[in-house]
Amino acid sequence: MEQKTRKYIAIIAFLRKFIGVFFSLFFNIYILKIVNNDMNFILKYTVYSVFLGFVLEYILLKIINSKNASFIYRMSFILSLLSIIILIIFKENIIKHIYLLKTLDTMKTLFYAVPYELMIIGVNSNKSMSSYLANLNILENITVILTPVFSGFVIENFSYNVLFIILAVETSVTILISLKIKDFTIQDNKMNLKEYWKIARNKEHLKDIYKCMFYRRISAQGAMTELLPIVLFLRLGTELSFGSYNTLFAIISIISLQILKRINNKNINKKFYPYMAVVIFVSSLMVVFNASFATLLIYYILMNSFGKIIESESCSAVYAAIKVDNLEKYRKEHIMTFNMYMFVGQIISYSLVFILYNYFYNLNILSISIAILMFFLIISTIYLRKTENYMYERIEEK
Repeated sequence: MEQKTRKYIAIIAFLRKFIGVFFSLFFNIYILKIVNNDMNFILKYTVYSVFLGFVLEYILLKIINSKNASFIYRMSFILSLLSIIILIIFKENIIKHIYLLKTLDTMKTLFYAVPYELMIIGVNSNKSMSSYLANLNILENITVILTPVFSGFVIENFSYNVLFIILAVETSVTILISLKIKDFTIQDNKMNLKEYWKIARNKEHLKDIYKCMFYRRISAQGAMTELLPIVLFLRLGTELSFGSYNTLFAIISIISLQILKRINNKNINKKFYPYMAVVIFVSSLMVVFNASFATLLIYYILMNSFGKIIESESCSAVYAAIKVDNLEKYRKEHIMTFNMYMFVGQIISYSLVFILYNYFYNLNILSISIAILMFFLIISTIYLRKTENYMYERIEEK
């Protein structure tokens, strides 16, 4: 059963990534063009989504159990389909209903992520975790290559609405596949944060991985997810060019990552993570001073090679950390706690960009914001290294 469940989860993750790539690359650009480059409009609804997501995640972790997990998981795709239908109906008038759309978007993201995170921990051992996440990453890489240029082509030659219709069909297929998942391996114990926090307070590796994710959300997974596509689009001007360059960057980055992984297996270990982050930070400074095709290409390659290694190891460490000292019954508490840290990190990230943008009121400040945020990735990797050192020592003891 677990083998089949892993397979279906992987297929769904692959299909879902198409929508994820569109929203991460093109959605804010679509809105930015409607509101005449008003970055504040985007920052406001994004911060709203972050706050709503934090509240929803707490509620979901309180109520989720083996009986309703598959229903909640399936509902994420129904909500996704509903979001796309709303985009199709309202078209450019969507800005009048943006908070309704972002509410549905946040709900579908959490309805997917919470069962998914519990399942990933449940169906994988510490040994299989990294390989399973690596295989998922391969599938996602295929999507990351195909989606940008395909989306740009459809938008340029037809319209955003045609692309929305294609995404609606793809989401409908995902709903049908999700019906194959009948069983979720999660524990039905009630969430008890106070009890878990008393234990976690004395576990250095848990405190370190939470700090790691906090600084990661300030940097690579905070406002950066909105900033970088917008900065690149403003340099290129059209959706097809933007999509084509993203596909090119993705191909080069994936090849670079595979080469790096081969080297990593032989010669590089976790002590080099902070140095990888320093190289990414330096490349972000290059973008600040000269946002040319060459500097953006270098940044993208480094972010999607060094950055992906750091991301993969961070995710693996988060999921594995709870298993080191046999604390698996606290899965929900663990997920809620590291998401609390990430929530605060996100708020700091968006607040920093909001303050800078409104002080200078110039879209060029977005490039400078990227460099400032990427500095915190260095701090994140220091805590990642500490966490992995502890877990390695514990495994060696056993």
